[in-house]
Amino acid sequence: MIEDNEYNEIPYKKSSVDIKALVLKVLKKWKTILLWMVVAGAIGVFIGFCTPKVYSVSSKLSPELMSRVNSSSLSSLASLAGVSMSSLSGNSDAIRPDLYPEIISSVPFIVDLFEVPVQIVEKKDTVRTSYYDYIENHQKRAWWSVVLGVPFDVLNWVKGLFSSEEEEEEENLEDGAVPPVDSFHLTKKQDGVVRAIQKKISATVDRKTYMLTIVVEDQDKVVAADVSRQIIDNLKRYITSYRTEKARRDLEYYEGLYNDAKADYMAAQKEYAWYFDANHGTVSRVSQVKLLQLQNEMNLKYSVYSTASQQLELAKAKVQQETPVVATLQPPTVPLKGRPSKFRLLITYSFFGFFLSLVWVLWLKDALSDLKKKA
Repeated sequence: MIEDNEYNEIPYKKSSVDIKALVLKVLKKWKTILLWMVVAGAIGVFIGFCTPKVYSVSSKLSPELMSRVNSSSLSSLASLAGVSMSSLSGNSDAIRPDLYPEIISSVPFIVDLFEVPVQIVEKKDTVRTSYYDYIENHQKRAWWSVVLGVPFDVLNWVKGLFSSEEEEEEENLEDGAVPPVDSFHLTKKQDGVVRAIQKKISATVDRKTYMLTIVVEDQDKVVAADVSRQIIDNLKRYITSYRTEKARRDLEYYEGLYNDAKADYMAAQKEYAWYFDANHGTVSRVSQVKLLQLQNEMNLKYSVYSTASQQLELAKAKVQQETPVVATLQPPTVPLKGRPSKFRLLITYSFFGFFLSLVWVLWLKDALSDLKKKA
């Protein structure tokens, strides 16, 4: 016989969390929660006033992908001139668009930005200086970073007493002047400026569309826009210089051949004309043979000159063909708003204060009271 207790149901345990009690507890402590939110919001606004504002300038570029195939028109022109394009053709492109961020962050590229002229406003006075001097001497810092940096400033001052002659010469430069820079061997100050600029510049490439996005952040919105525009110009020059380097070397070579062939042809033409005038009407067989020899030599020089001229024109066309096009889809513009936003800091810190106050009211306060009782 089956015992009755085998069919006894397992008692249902109700949840130990009483939602209604928690809500009532929160409503009872609304003044405490509001106080926490006000204090946290005030801290956020205070941080907003003490933190230097940073402006961000974003620009988008679309670089041309060099497939190096559409050269049929140039090849047909070369074939008509009797010149082979194999001697003028380039190899595959080594600098791809996904390598552009590495170029922008490289030391030589950053060093080229040192001499960029910038204009800033300090205490209602307009200061015109270099980007190097702006980064070195015109950056604002939050008061806590200044306080925390005092020991390091003192240490750098002590080190400055034993600085090298190179650093002393750099300190004696006029305001706004850029010291002599060797990208292969930077001084400590120059290396610090390079690192500071690298933190202000970021570049990313979309792997699908190869869209290049350049973002420059700075405390001065006009400086950020000017530097962003200079970065685009320098990048275009760098890409153009690389892409056309081989074609420009070929152009210089064919210009030399053209100039030599032209000089030889003009000299042969002059000698032929002089001899023809001097022996005009002469029936001597020797003079006629000499005249024919000079004419053949002149014709040969002209053939070389004509071929060199054709090769020179093809080399010029090759330089134009290799010159890349980098379209600026979104040019840099002066931003209107910077960050951090005091309103956003107020909302963020107020929400953070609300969250902490809930933790305090619902759990932490009671937990501390229990610990005190047990102690």
